[in-house]
Amino acid sequence: MAKVSISEAARLAGKSRTTLLRLIKTGELSVSTGERNSRMIDISELARVFPDLKFSTAEQPIEQVHEQRVTGDVTDHVHENDRLKQEIEHLKTLVSSQQSHIDSLKQAMLLIEHKQQSEIPHQETTAATKLRSRWAFWRK
Repeated sequence: MAKVSISEAARLAGKSRTTLLRLIKTGELSVSTGERNSRMIDISELARVFPDLKFSTAEQPIEQVHEQRVTGDVTDHVHENDRLKQEIEHLKTLVSSQQSHIDSLKQAMLLIEHKQQSEIPHQETTAATKLRSRWAFWRK
């Protein structure tokens, strides 16, 4: 049998989601896990719990999916495809600009590290002179 989400089952049954969730919690309505661990309800389970429902259990979800696939014009798909291609090109340019920015930051970090390494011997000599100048401030 076909499985539907809790929201879709509520729409088919004409009940609220909270009613179905309450029935699931009490164990009156069983659920199974679908894709991505989402909770799905079998349509036959809905028919068991709500026997007064008037829908064809085998045809309704298939018709709904078929309607979703058939609707839409071919030109709409072409325009959507063109728009997505433009968006991909835009994102590629953004990625390349970010990559160049990252490269410049790496170069700046290398320069900073080199400057710090060259300052270490200079700092040691200045520390020694500061210590000497503290003891003999009159000597230069």
